[in-house]
Amino acid sequence: MYILGINGGVRSGNQDASACLLRDGKLIAAAEEERFLRIKFANGVLPKNAIRFCLEFADISIHDVSYVVYPAITYSNIENILETYFRFHFGYCPKIKLVDHHMAHAASVFYTSGFDESMIITADLTGEGKSTTLCYGADDKISVLKEFRVPDSLGFFYSMVTQYLGFQRDSDEYKVMGLSAYGTSNAVKNYDFSWLLSLKYNNGGTGGDYSLNSDCLSLNENSRTPPRQEPLYSEKFLAKLNKPRRLADVPIDGYYKDIAKSAQVHLEKVALFLLKYLYDKTSSTNLCLAGGVALNVLMNQKLLESGFVNNIHLTSVPGDNGLSLGAAILVAKEYGFKIDKYEHPFWGPEYTNEQIEYVLARAKVPFKRMKDISKEVAHLVAQGKIIGWFQGRMELGARALGSRSILSDPRDKTMKDRLNKHIKFREDFRPFAPSVLEERAPEYFMNCRYAPFMAITYNVRPDKVKEIPTPTHVDNTARIQTVAKGQNGLYYDLISNFEMETGVPVITNTSLNVMNQPICLSPVDALSTFY
Repeated sequence: MYILGINGGVRSGNQDASACLLRDGKLIAAAEEERFLRIKFANGVLPKNAIRFCLEFADISIHDVSYVVYPAITYSNIENILETYFRFHFGYCPKIKLVDHHMAHAASVFYTSGFDESMIITADLTGEGKSTTLCYGADDKISVLKEFRVPDSLGFFYSMVTQYLGFQRDSDEYKVMGLSAYGTSNAVKNYDFSWLLSLKYNNGGTGGDYSLNSDCLSLNENSRTPPRQEPLYSEKFLAKLNKPRRLADVPIDGYYKDIAKSAQVHLEKVALFLLKYLYDKTSSTNLCLAGGVALNVLMNQKLLESGFVNNIHLTSVPGDNGLSLGAAILVAKEYGFKIDKYEHPFWGPEYTNEQIEYVLARAKVPFKRMKDISKEVAHLVAQGKIIGWFQGRMELGARALGSRSILSDPRDKTMKDRLNKHIKFREDFRPFAPSVLEERAPEYFMNCRYAPFMAITYNVRPDKVKEIPTPTHVDNTARIQTVAKGQNGLYYDLISNFEMETGVPVITNTSLNVMNQPICLSPVDALSTFY
């Protein structure tokens, strides 16, 4: 049985359009529409190109698909809209099933975790009026223990601060996270955000509820008026702060850095509050995280180090780009199919050497075939070269994880500035990430465990900070990717060869794109980006 999960389109605010295809419950292909359109997030469109890729990869037609599954049950007339869409673009529409937005988030992470039971937190801006769910997965079922509805949203809170700091909501929240490391030790004391996002404790001081101060939320947001980049906050929000909103071209001074730090710490405080509630209810020490808020890797580190969690799981697509996966999984479970653990992100298109050489020849770019590409590239990186690395199936998700990457030497103190100013063209406060051989990771990163998707930060060991300065952030954390031989053999061999030459089993890995551009899909994209 083929089940096609999709997300995106229908409403102007819908973003992260994607498609995934399951065959008898096994994931065989998935991709994000932004990679084909070359427009980040692919707002307001349905994923026709990603759907075509999935069908072509499986060598099937739309007539072979038993169900199309979409993660929304409250949108009016949605089935008719989807049927019209499929008939127009594909000439046929399979049966349509609708599933709950947050349940799709939960399914995407719990059923792919390999855990027999687990706490589950889903948190985002909003999905069908809900913003956060606290769930427990056991006996192959997911039970909702508590849910929060708009306007009580962790996503709203963080996006309001994102806009205030001069960045774009639904896009630049990760910049606030990176900037937070530059705040001072007095940031939380001076700019506490309890007035905006408050906690309500039950009798005895245990976890209860949280609430967002709705007076600080734009009335337009309450009525869901597009466009999405109008102010999310109200004038009452601005009145609570010491300075006007920073404009994009204004330098970031210490005040705004402190605001970023205080907001980050407050988000972590609320997340720990919710985790404690779940732990008290379930006694589980496994945790699954999904939803856009789960992209906050610093928060994820705090949850892992809370003392309540022994094992943590996220996929490479915790945001809305993973809803297509979760939606398809929910229907697959209805039919009793077993869902495999999500162990790698390589579900997208790939290109043969002949296809790549054709593009290079057409562009009149000189090239040669290497006898041992992993060894030769490792040597170039060790010499200080910055390498565009394009091989294998494209990653699913926001992180380049060894198929569409820019690679460099983590030992070079000047590399961060070189990458930011001359390659990526982005802000200088943003950190880079390390890829590390899985078996060597504990030697470089404290309390490190299986982390294949750059979904959690870990503290760099004090004696290793000077050894790998490029991917070590100013707060001595790193958003790591552990690399196993069975996940990406060629990339593993590259890092192994780099270690043999330098003694360091780590390489700096950033995505093969420039600022405001999606990660590269094709050889043409890679050439236009890096050459």
